[in-house]
Amino acid sequence: MDTIEKIHVNLSEWQKRVWKDPHRFVVVNCGRRAGKTYLVAYYMLWLAIQKDGINVWYVAPTYKQAKNILWEMLVTMIPSSAVKKRNETELKVTLINGSTIWVKGSEDPDSLRGVKIDFAVFDECAFIDKWDIVWKVMRPTLIDSKASCWFISTPNGFNHFKDLSEINSPDYSYHHYTSYENPYIDKAEIDATKAEYMASGQEDAYYQEIMGEFRKMSGLIYKNFNREIHMVEIPEYTLDTNWTYTRALDFGFAHKSALGYFAISPDQKTIYLYDGLYVSGFNEKMLADVVKVKDKGKHITYPVADSAQPMSISELAANGVTFQPVEKGQDSVKQGIVKVAKLLAVRNDTGKPTLMINKHLTWVADEFERYRWIENKGDSTLFREIPYKANDDAMDMISYFARSWKEQDRVYKKYDRNKWGIG
Repeated sequence: MDTIEKIHVNLSEWQKRVWKDPHRFVVVNCGRRAGKTYLVAYYMLWLAIQKDGINVWYVAPTYKQAKNILWEMLVTMIPSSAVKKRNETELKVTLINGSTIWVKGSEDPDSLRGVKIDFAVFDECAFIDKWDIVWKVMRPTLIDSKASCWFISTPNGFNHFKDLSEINSPDYSYHHYTSYENPYIDKAEIDATKAEYMASGQEDAYYQEIMGEFRKMSGLIYKNFNREIHMVEIPEYTLDTNWTYTRALDFGFAHKSALGYFAISPDQKTIYLYDGLYVSGFNEKMLADVVKVKDKGKHITYPVADSAQPMSISELAANGVTFQPVEKGQDSVKQGIVKVAKLLAVRNDTGKPTLMINKHLTWVADEFERYRWIENKGDSTLFREIPYKANDDAMDMISYFARSWKEQDRVYKKYDRNKWGIG
């Protein structure tokens, strides 16, 4: 391997700190163009050179991104004399010492199974969908060799990457660097980018994309959601028999099943989402068993579930648990968003929102803080965007409740996005 052992790697100060970090799991949060891909490519190559016959993996959110982000850079770094075989389809390079470098997408988690890995890096980790499943599949591949793993990304709101940054363990370390810490980028150019963000009212986007700060994502649907206001301790008096109780369910298996229990006060000015379940891999029998336990002691009124899953609703009924299919009509998603936003709005008469959530149901808060719009340029209706369909199981569940709950005082028919805090 003499042909490549003398490759010169010119690293910035922050890249050197990460390179030398001895921790097994290294979380690196950095702004755009900070130099993370350059660091990752050279570190993987260096590692594959140093040890014969090892497997080094790079995992991006998708195969296409993996190819565009790293593959082209990687293949230009390795001298042809050091390559035994290169597979352009599998994005795999085998070196003459028997080590392999794999470049992978994570959109199909099952494709990540099986191979013993000696080092792995998740690039743009914050943008990997189905993270819980991906990590569950990948983690056992690190066992045999007690392999190290890097998690590197620009933030993407308050999601799993933020959770990784907050892990307090001797095995984990955390690094945070901004775009300004790349010495090869003109600082004036970054300042100009900042000015553009600020001029267009995208302060959060600047601090997230350039400064690497965890911020609520731009384009949030429920901008009026606030953990300090909406996440509460549920008072004991909700056990009062004068309250009304119901439940709502969004089915899942590969993704999450989201089950929520709601308590509604007699005057309908207060609604608590007081209990629930948020889990993947549950079939209808398993869901029914949970519902039977949580139903005890409560008279459940008009429970609802996703009408797009009639077979699942029937299977639950066969297991002794009843749900009504939620009514869906034209613009039902938009109507649900408006209704939920109204429930989140602080009332003038009580000084509190109508809907409040058990502070222990953190998965609900996580989804509120991630649920956002994507552009739908062909839509000429009132909402020019549609919700991004990922990690939205709890949002769908709450929407089913909001659309089926019958207010006695009035029904809002007008979509007023600004009034109810809809982004």
